[in-house]
Amino acid sequence: MVRYLKQEEKSESRALWENVFSEDSKSFLDYYYSDRVRKNKILTAWSADHLAAMLHRNPYDVVVKDRIWKVDYIAGVATDPAFRHQGYMKRLLNRCFLDMYMERMEFSFLVPANPAIYHPFDFTYICDLPERVLNEKGRTQLSRRAFMERSDDSREAARFVGRQLEKKYEVYAHRDEEYYRNLCREVRSDRGDMLFLFTRDERERLAGVWAYYGELAQTQRELIVLDDYVKEVGSLRPAVMGRIIHLEQFVKVIRLKEDCPVSEMELFIEVKDEFIRQNSGVFLWKLKKDGSDMTPVSENNKIKPHLSMGISELTSWLFGYGKPEVPENRQSMVERIRPLDGVYFDEIT
Repeated sequence: MVRYLKQEEKSESRALWENVFSEDSKSFLDYYYSDRVRKNKILTAWSADHLAAMLHRNPYDVVVKDRIWKVDYIAGVATDPAFRHQGYMKRLLNRCFLDMYMERMEFSFLVPANPAIYHPFDFTYICDLPERVLNEKGRTQLSRRAFMERSDDSREAARFVGRQLEKKYEVYAHRDEEYYRNLCREVRSDRGDMLFLFTRDERERLAGVWAYYGELAQTQRELIVLDDYVKEVGSLRPAVMGRIIHLEQFVKVIRLKEDCPVSEMELFIEVKDEFIRQNSGVFLWKLKKDGSDMTPVSENNKIKPHLSMGISELTSWLFGYGKPEVPENRQSMVERIRPLDGVYFDEIT
């Protein structure tokens, strides 16, 4: 049986979490089950009266260009070791996809412990993250102040980080006061802290927000700092996977490039999606410079599509992460379409 836990039942899933994710501290789980679980949905699979597997749907407001979408981050994906390799996770994801589609959710995202688990379900990487550290100027010329959970600190952090992210990215979790109150509680539940970084000049300008786990800042959770005070070390690492859920809703933000020689373009695209049948088939894709629409074609067996690809490849392309493999005579058509530019997710719960 697959079902969502009622609010009063959610604490019953904690034992499975502790069993599978034994590295998480008691204090972190106390926070997670008092805060995140209060607002999420927990989908479970049962064998008789035993909880065999679960996944958590944690809601986020996500900025996508000039819109804010309600999107779920999939977390806590766990199967009791005694019930592994019996198809429980496939059942959960099938149900999850169906419910998200009915909710008209544009996409979903997750941070994989092992990407090989999610590739068969058409999740693909959509976001690389750099490793950021304070440079010498940041270490020597910025003062640190503890973040307080009062509303003015939360508001100040949200305003500052929102301005920094919108300069570089088109897709990211929307920052508001609640976001930073939650983040502060999250890192402090695991012996970490959240700090403001200020310039040491007479104006004392806010220059950064830093959140980390561990008393010695062993694990960085977020470091958003003015460019003068930060540097990137190492290479970009694939960090977050995503999957288009409701294709017709998602493509509304995809448009023709500004320098495209035509103001409108139509094409037929064949999409293959083994898990969400509504995303499978041939679609008429109408694009303009302010958005696009896809409409399923009923008699698609009579149409030869201009483009054909699986939902995973389409997800990677439209998030601006990878380019699709298309015949050479279709390259110019693909080049006219503007995917999303810049994805930043550093959330982990």
